[in-house]
Amino acid sequence: MVDLALLQSVSYIAGALGVCVAAIYYVFTLRATQRNAKTTIESRQAQIFMQLYALYDNREFFEDYGKICTVYTYRDYADWMSKYGPRADIGAYASWIRVGRFLDGAGLLVRKNLIDVELVIDQMREVIIYAWEAMGPWVREQRLLLSLPELWSNFEFLAVEARRRFPSAGSLSLVREYTEKS
Repeated sequence: MVDLALLQSVSYIAGALGVCVAAIYYVFTLRATQRNAKTTIESRQAQIFMQLYALYDNREFFEDYGKICTVYTYRDYADWMSKYGPRADIGAYASWIRVGRFLDGAGLLVRKNLIDVELVIDQMREVIIYAWEAMGPWVREQRLLLSLPELWSNFEFLAVEARRRFPSAGSLSLVREYTEKS
């Protein structure tokens, strides 16, 4: 006859083996899920970037950007308001706001890890840097006047990060010099 103690030992071993197999299966399933999740995240980031890029890579954006970097010049905030403020030139003001909001939105997507910073800065570095050089003094003044310390802070973050990664990207003054000669 089969010994009861042996039967109990076999059942314990079978139970332990079952737990081990389940744990191994769980580990493999978890790894596969993590690989799939990473692929899904990367795919979603690429999709968001392409949507952002479609807005960036259009005629209206570059007309606005071109005006900001080569046409609109100002000495200080009061000079800017007299030339390009909403009461002085609504078209210029609209261009200014569109570019600033776009770049601030791109910076927000980067800060929230919805888009990889490398994608944005590799593709848009000069635009980010030059636009901030043109718009930064105005933004800083607006922050003080309106008590909005976070105004376009994501745009500024992108500009600082782009300049840090690409210190030889040139400057807006060089762009303006070149366009004046042309």
